[in-house]
Amino acid sequence: MSGVIVYRSSTGSTKEYADWIAQETGYAAHDSKDATIPWEGVDTIVVGCPVIALKPALGGWIKKNWDRMKDKRVVLFTTSGADPADEPVQEWIEKALPESIRPEIHIFALPGRFDYTRLRGMGKAMIWFAGNVLGTRTSRTRSGTRSTASPRRS
Repeated sequence: MSGVIVYRSSTGSTKEYADWIAQETGYAAHDSKDATIPWEGVDTIVVGCPVIALKPALGGWIKKNWDRMKDKRVVLFTTSGADPADEPVQEWIEKALPESIRPEIHIFALPGRFDYTRLRGMGKAMIWFAGNVLGTRTSRTRSGTRSTASPRRS
């Protein structure tokens, strides 16, 4: 059996999983942006990516390349900060893939890790924004005095 691993990684955990799978299977690991992915002569394609904004980062890539993959065994693993056993994680993944593709892919949600130092500009901005919106913050009022806003409690 021969195969290839294609991944996209934001903070390194997906790449780490891809490297571990490569060590165990002997499959070559390629970044999804690599133009030299060997499609021919493989019967298994392992795709790995983080879940970003409630969908797999390579969902569109899978759709775009499905004609190359459809006659092969395809495994998708995702990483995220959410608990992979939670139902919403499975729903996010499934909603991102068309009904015609979903049954043909073996899907595994795996735990990721968060390393702020490895994020790029937009990722850092999103985390900063979420921290300021959800966390305690101090802001100026119209009168120029400072007030502290606390997170909402349910």
